Amino acid sequence: MTQSFNTLLYEQRDAVAIITMNRPDKLNACNTHMYKELTSLLGTIDDDRGIRAIIITGSGDRAFSAGADLDELDFDNLRESSDYIKIDATAFRAMENVRQPVIAAVNGAAIGYGCKVAIISDITVASDKARFSLPGATFGAVHMIMLGRAREVMGRKRLAEMLMTGKMISAETAEEYGIVNHVVPQEDVLDEALKIANQIAACPALSIEVIRRMMHRGNDDDYRWEDLLSPGLLLMEDLKEGQRAFIEGRKPKFTGK
Repeated sequence: MTQSFNTLLYEQRDAVAIITMNRPDKLNACNTHMYKELTSLLGTIDDDRGIRAIIITGSGDRAFSAGADLDELDFDNLRESSDYIKIDATAFRAMENVRQPVIAAVNGAAIGYGCKVAIISDITVASDKARFSLPGATFGAVHMIMLGRAREVMGRKRLAEMLMTGKMISAETAEEYGIVNHVVPQEDVLDEALKIANQIAACPALSIEVIRRMMHRGNDDDYRWEDLLSPGLLLMEDLKEGQRAFIEGRKPKFTGK
């Protein structure tokens, strides 16, 4: 592979592709450039019959991903917010539609976008130091595609509490909720993910592809709702106030606008 990336690291170990989100100064927060690079890379991997499984992890040992880059969530009009949602949704669709199974190796905090990757992935291995949160509502955002995906994974009541309070849960609780398959010591996260990936790679490729496609069927409706509702939500005054309050380290003053 000759592609080079600004926000990702890529390596291939035998039949396993390893994608590392690489913005350690931002705790691997995802910006539009990362969304686009991830979409492009997954498209290349999809075309490579020699790759049989994909691992997604984060650089460093503090965060898998601390969420979407809040510096980008400042829109003046519906066109700007709609364009952002399209870039976001395209990356998640690529993650779900790629032929190869995706394993999340969660090596630290998985917040917002990072938690969504852990939920959408086929299998998730987490460090015992990992933490998970979907805090969008606390600053005026809605994790729209989680309303279907995560409800299927963890159930409506657990999801409702996470989405409506922004509560942070431990790796062990995430395992109980069904977000995580295995919790291992920090130093063993990638090795455990590679072990599972190699077990998958040893199976007939077509069988694995059929299983994956069937398990992800019927999810496109979530994206239609996101396309419809999220651009407007991103223009709310409460969202802008939530961002300012987060950056300034104070409690937000929401007005319902």
